[in-house]
Amino acid sequence: MKTALLLIAFSFLLVITPSFAQYEQAKDGIAVRASFANYQWPQIKDDLETSDFTTGMEIEYIRHLNNALNLAVPLKLSRANLPLDEMGDFESVGLASLDLLLQLKYFRQKNFIYPYLFAGLGTVVEDLDDFGFAAPLGAGLDFRLSKHLYLSAKAEYRVGFDDLRDNVQLGGGLRVLLGPGEPEPEPVSDRDGDGIPDGQDLCPEQAGTAGLNGCPDTDLDGVPDGQDECPDEAGIASLSGCPDTDADGLADKDDECPEEFGPIDNNGCPLADSDGDGVVDSEDECPGVAGLPAFAGCPDTDGDGVPDKDDECPSEFGGAATNGCPDSDGDGISNAEDRCPNSAGPASNQGCPEITDEEKEILDFATQAVQFETGSARLRPESREVLNQIVELMRRYPDYSLRISGHTDSTGSASVNQRLSEERAKACYDYLVSQGISPDRMSYAGYGETRPIADNRYKDGREQNRRVEFDLFLK
Repeated sequence: MKTALLLIAFSFLLVITPSFAQYEQAKDGIAVRASFANYQWPQIKDDLETSDFTTGMEIEYIRHLNNALNLAVPLKLSRANLPLDEMGDFESVGLASLDLLLQLKYFRQKNFIYPYLFAGLGTVVEDLDDFGFAAPLGAGLDFRLSKHLYLSAKAEYRVGFDDLRDNVQLGGGLRVLLGPGEPEPEPVSDRDGDGIPDGQDLCPEQAGTAGLNGCPDTDLDGVPDGQDECPDEAGIASLSGCPDTDADGLADKDDECPEEFGPIDNNGCPLADSDGDGVVDSEDECPGVAGLPAFAGCPDTDGDGVPDKDDECPSEFGGAATNGCPDSDGDGISNAEDRCPNSAGPASNQGCPEITDEEKEILDFATQAVQFETGSARLRPESREVLNQIVELMRRYPDYSLRISGHTDSTGSASVNQRLSEERAKACYDYLVSQGISPDRMSYAGYGETRPIADNRYKDGREQNRRVEFDLFLK
């Protein structure tokens, strides 16, 4: 009976196979296998003996879920020698099982071998009486005979939920895929014979290259002829396939000076630079004289950072604050306008340092403090201390000159007073010279009794009129 069923199933598979010979991705399949069950190992026997296997048959429905998984439902009918105890006693009973399995497969279309693993849950009925469960685990291997027909083999270990019901099962048979036929592929058209189908060929009437989607590229610059404005000259894509010999961003065909670098807005020609200083004439403020780009093409002869055209002293190093003229003392007044070029001072004092109020007081004090012997031009010793303070002032202000003026009261004759005032002024002059003050910086004069500052009728007035005045001034 079992043999007859197997022959009927095998014949059925052979009959339906040609109907689906051209279908490659059928989702449904049926497998018919002979099955062989062994309930003796490893429960009551240590060795796996072929004599312990009993035969049966299996019909399995397989549903394709995706390229990694199948759903399978196998139905098995067989007889088996079921152990009654661990001593080796058994009885032969009829079995029926129905499983629900997931198959983990390694699927590649048109492969010859298709391996897979499976696991699931099944029910088992013994002699249409006892009902139980099992967990099948196993592996399968299908060998492709044609598009729809496979030689199918599998092996599984079934874990029984009842005692002494673990078993090993082997199966072998055929598996067929079911589904509609696939139409014959239409012949591929390639009118220009460049190996690129017309459906993918952007230039189906002209032989081209795959890299340009079938379009030709005569000059081999990577720009197809249809987009190349210079198809016979290798160029660059950004310039529509045209060359740019001087690399100025303007194609040679549009460049009036194709071998000289020049700006695009000057038609590719270099801008004129008459003096060759790197500043084009249109931007050169001194186009006839080579200069520096930093000064818009103008020179800076003395290198002071002020271009000659703005430099009032182009041959002397100066600064911007003095229009390029030197300023030795750094007071912001050029040497040419500075009365004291080596001593810093404000512009209000012509660039010279100003004498402080304290120093002016020294000069005022000296007017009365410088004393002489009575009726003579001989300096008293204490006068030298006062004059030494004036020496310090002269040294401190080397740009200043000193005017010394002698004066007397009205006692005595005018001629005597005139001579005495001159001698006393000269005595002070001589002392300052003896202390290292240059004579060129000083002058002296006597005015006798002609310039009184107080009333000569009184003693106090006469004392004030007997004096030597010291006046520091700028020449």
